[in-house]
Amino acid sequence: MNMDMDMKPLIPRLRAWCFALLLMPLLLAALPGCALPGTNAEANSSSTAATADASAVPPSSQVELEEAPDPLTLRRQTLIVRDIEKSLLLYRDAIGMEVIYDNIIRRAHRTEDRQQEIRLVFLKANNDFIGVLGLVDYEYNNRHHPVHAKPVRKEGFTPGSSVLLFNTTQLEERWPKIKAVEGVEVISGPTYTEYPSYDGTSIIRVNVTRFYDVDGFLVEFNQPLDPIH
Repeated sequence: MNMDMDMKPLIPRLRAWCFALLLMPLLLAALPGCALPGTNAEANSSSTAATADASAVPPSSQVELEEAPDPLTLRRQTLIVRDIEKSLLLYRDAIGMEVIYDNIIRRAHRTEDRQQEIRLVFLKANNDFIGVLGLVDYEYNNRHHPVHAKPVRKEGFTPGSSVLLFNTTQLEERWPKIKAVEGVEVISGPTYTEYPSYDGTSIIRVNVTRFYDVDGFLVEFNQPLDPIH
């Protein structure tokens, strides 16, 4: 039998198989999740996992992003106070705000060899994201620190002062409680006042009260008698 004659039909098949073997690594690399022999499969897998984690935003975060699209939000005013318990008697108990955060932060003092305790409280009126009031006592549980004896400044409506303003529908109920808080100084009780409306076509009638809180911060606690427009 002539071996050369018998091998000739197999030669094209052998060439096709060799060509397929050469192309196999390229085909594998093109398939998702496949790695070439000798490559860093773990690195490829980690990269894929990282991409998946980045796109998997927790539902709560998605809701927060969707509900807060505005580029600027004034969230909170924080008052640095001498005695946070006295401040809570006013803002929580008399005015009626709700405490939504109350924690003591312990850390090394920046300039003294001791631990500092800072009590931080957040109170809300009707929204726990906007219009929140913060109270902070930087020397909580350190009653002999000079900061607690710092003189209270009551400079009225002058540059450098600010006014914390509340609107209420409960002025008649809340005003006696506010006046009774130790350290509160009344500037003026409920007083009928008129302001131009926003659109300039009418007036806004308001019963206005003004007082200093226990740290000398100016506060207005007002009840509008007309819709704000």
